[in-house]
Amino acid sequence: MADDTKPGIRILDRFGAAVDDVIEDNPRAAAFWLLTAFQVETWKVRHLPEGQKLPSGQMGCRLAIEGITRALEHPDEAVLTSIFMPNEIFLAMGLRPMIAEAISDFMTGARAEEGFAVAAEQRGVPESYCSYHKILVGAAATGVLAAPRLIANCSVACDANNITFKWLAERLGSPHRYVDVPYDTSEDSVAYVADQLEELAGVTEQVYGRALDRARLSEFVARGQRTLQAMERTLPMRHRRYLVNDMGLEMQEALALHLLLGSEDAERMALQAERDIPEAKPYDGLELIWVHAAPYFSVPLQKVLDESPVAQIITSDMTFDQTRAGGFEHGPDEPFLAMAERLVHNSFNGPAARRIARIRQLCEKTQADGVVVFCHWGCKETMGASQLMKRDLEAAGFPTLVLDGDGCWRRNMSEGQTATRMGAFLEMLHDRREAAR
Repeated sequence: MADDTKPGIRILDRFGAAVDDVIEDNPRAAAFWLLTAFQVETWKVRHLPEGQKLPSGQMGCRLAIEGITRALEHPDEAVLTSIFMPNEIFLAMGLRPMIAEAISDFMTGARAEEGFAVAAEQRGVPESYCSYHKILVGAAATGVLAAPRLIANCSVACDANNITFKWLAERLGSPHRYVDVPYDTSEDSVAYVADQLEELAGVTEQVYGRALDRARLSEFVARGQRTLQAMERTLPMRHRRYLVNDMGLEMQEALALHLLLGSEDAERMALQAERDIPEAKPYDGLELIWVHAAPYFSVPLQKVLDESPVAQIITSDMTFDQTRAGGFEHGPDEPFLAMAERLVHNSFNGPAARRIARIRQLCEKTQADGVVVFCHWGCKETMGASQLMKRDLEAAGFPTLVLDGDGCWRRNMSEGQTATRMGAFLEMLHDRREAAR
């Protein structure tokens, strides 16, 4: 995910322009240029990492881009999933999860989102539809996205999930499995989801001709739980430490913790963060919790928030959505129940109060100065809950800014206005802190 201020963006400009020129007339060429852009970025992240980032941040950046690139390079081993799907089933079988929203995000990183979003709208996708899903639909409709051997998604956390993946399966002719996740957090709900995940495992075995080793699956689930617990332990450590963070890195770390949860790489990243953060430089700027997606490409916001002495994003609710307060009740010896428990209790599942409670926990554990709620274009869940979030979080003592924009389509971002509002919010937080001293 490159930003517009760095020299590499000129290369990505060329890739994006090349893709736009041939989307409709030569989708195979567009797919080639898109994969080439991802491969260039993967090489750069692996061999020329940004030295100022913490080692755990460099790992998160690398895992995110490598995960998507390798899946696109090996389509016979790829499974198209939604971001909140438990992927341990696929990882334990040696398959490559390919999160739909991440594909769109990295298309934006390659500056190629415009053509796909327009292609989707020209085919009847509403203007108000989520841009992540719109870009993905455009890629499939034009033939740039190859048909995956299996599509598997869950109902968490948005209405678009219930439409996009069904349409993709029909359009691409791919087998499709949908995991319905009840809002109720009872053990009956957990058992209901566990049965669906076990059925999904059987379908995956049939589609790919591979047997799932249940002991190996338990190992992945155990690592996943350890990874989430290690990340949770880092929350209090983040206060007054310079995380060398930016909006792109926050999204990449969140992606790594969904795409690769249960892998050795994801656990190493979490354990590295436990070592990095306490040793990081002291930080006296403002510390923010970011809610939902982030427009990492926005230059005006980059100037305010990315690796800044004035304010930093201390974490996001998308990075910490899977940990259950009080720990997990089901262990790795019950892998399907354990994955189902994590899905049912996900802070993005169910009523807004559940998500707000989790955001408040993040604020309290990190001693954050304030919260930014980003209402991504077309995301009815976040838009509908944003004022409830603001009311409840401010009542708990955490000032909250609600911003409207788009996390992956530049066209829908009023960047100057957004940066002005962010600047005013930070000024207010600074004055509030000074008054309290």
